[in-house]
Amino acid sequence: MMAAAAVAGLVSAAQAASPTTVYTNGQVYTPGGWQTAFAVRDGRIVAVGSDAEVRKAAPGAAQVDLASRTVLPGLYDMHVHPVLQAKGGEGSCRISPDLAPQPFLAAVADCANEQPQGGWVTGGQWQSSVLTGTPITAATLDAATPGRPALLFDISGHSLWVNSRAMAIAGITRDTPNPEGGIIERDAAGNPTGILRETARDLVLRHVPPQSQELTQAALRKNLDLLLSYGITGYVEAMAFRDDLEVYDALYDKGQLKQHVQACIAYSHAGHVNPDLEATIAAIPTYTRDRFKPTCVKVFADGVPTESHTGAMLAPYEAGQPNAPAKGLLLFDPATFQPRMAEWDRKGLNVLFHAAGDAAVRASLDAIAYVRKVNGPNGPMHQVGHETFVDPADMSRGKALNAALEFSPYLWDPQPINDDITMAVGAKRIERVWPIKEGFASGALVVAGSDWAVIPAPDPWLGIETAVTRQNVGGSAKSFGPNEAITVEQAIRMFTINAVTRMGLDKELGSIEAGKRADFIVVDKNPFKIPPTQIHSIKVQQTYIDGAVVFDRSGTAGK
Repeated sequence: MMAAAAVAGLVSAAQAASPTTVYTNGQVYTPGGWQTAFAVRDGRIVAVGSDAEVRKAAPGAAQVDLASRTVLPGLYDMHVHPVLQAKGGEGSCRISPDLAPQPFLAAVADCANEQPQGGWVTGGQWQSSVLTGTPITAATLDAATPGRPALLFDISGHSLWVNSRAMAIAGITRDTPNPEGGIIERDAAGNPTGILRETARDLVLRHVPPQSQELTQAALRKNLDLLLSYGITGYVEAMAFRDDLEVYDALYDKGQLKQHVQACIAYSHAGHVNPDLEATIAAIPTYTRDRFKPTCVKVFADGVPTESHTGAMLAPYEAGQPNAPAKGLLLFDPATFQPRMAEWDRKGLNVLFHAAGDAAVRASLDAIAYVRKVNGPNGPMHQVGHETFVDPADMSRGKALNAALEFSPYLWDPQPINDDITMAVGAKRIERVWPIKEGFASGALVVAGSDWAVIPAPDPWLGIETAVTRQNVGGSAKSFGPNEAITVEQAIRMFTINAVTRMGLDKELGSIEAGKRADFIVVDKNPFKIPPTQIHSIKVQQTYIDGAVVFDRSGTAGK
């Protein structure tokens, strides 16, 4: 078998020598079945078939021997946060949520000692079920971060653990009311404990100094390269503010943004409607580029169905949570939100909902139904994201409303967040957690999102494997909703043609067919020919966009 470096060398030489390149001796995944060859000219696929057929269709073309490697369309992550991570939004102290209480707090203390004196200590991730027996309070965090303001995100990113110094800076006292859409957790005496849920996080976060755009640009460039290394040739930036659009445009104009990106402008900020929302929407043409389009609005319908009890549920949570409503939090008022969404729909903007609980999914679908009623059925496709829980009565509505159903198969491995979810909602509801199989059976368009940097890595092969096995990576006795397992073919569809259909790019991308743009990946193993529990081990050798190498594992091409 030809080494990766040798393949990369042939790719470079071939592309330099001829306007047409024929790739042969591969395992090429196409809508019509497996083929062995395809040809690319001027960034587009011009022929697909057997080696002999493609050579005949492109006489005199340069030749690249794929050495039996597998070729798939480029992959898409339909809910990811590379700019949030680049801005330092997850903090500088990255600590494993699997650590027991004492090692976790020791790691926090070590990281605090490494930060500049006097500055904020920021990071995560903590996990309630792992810290059992240790008070998750400001006083506990004070001991690890003496004299310094500190904040730690939980594993979902929806809850913040802060110390006494941070609360003092934010002016949080027993008299501070809960902000709209947020919860300040309090003890039996009514004093704030140091846990802030949902929009209450912003009471502290607004005091953390932002980093420069130059640093954000540099970090985002690294994140783009990371995504390319996983074969991700396009994605949905799941929450962006106006300064984030400026960062993306700066990278694009420097030739450093290769992927096809749709950015979703944040609807809310600090518990209220983003004050810059309308101005940012009006400026969309200014920020639009060939492969970057900020033509989406991000809306939080609820929080998360963990011990925080902020995911909006149709039935009450099982475990006690004195600070949260029995059925969680719905974060928008349908009466005022639905007409506003209809305005976006008329402007051709997609809406991406964060909707984890089944009540939030229903409210999101209700909003789409309202839009279809007042604007007609042919508007942009809206996306209901995460869908940890979906009531069976709502499964058929996605197809009827032309809505995309987005699931997050990454979130059940290796995340201990599932222990929190199970304790919060009970084992019975876990039987249908992330009902991907039902989504496909309903005929709706089903797509996948990682939600990185909430998860450790935006590796789509983890998501593909666990969607098929419903187990931990590599296989495990523990499973999450095994009846909702899907096939490898369905999993690949989630990450390819279904994703680009949601983005409106299906006539150009998402499959290896003559006439489409040449976005494809070369991988070292065929996911259809190995045990599903090994799919996570797949490594991308080369990533191509418009026929050009944008990632090469050997490091010899695409420079």
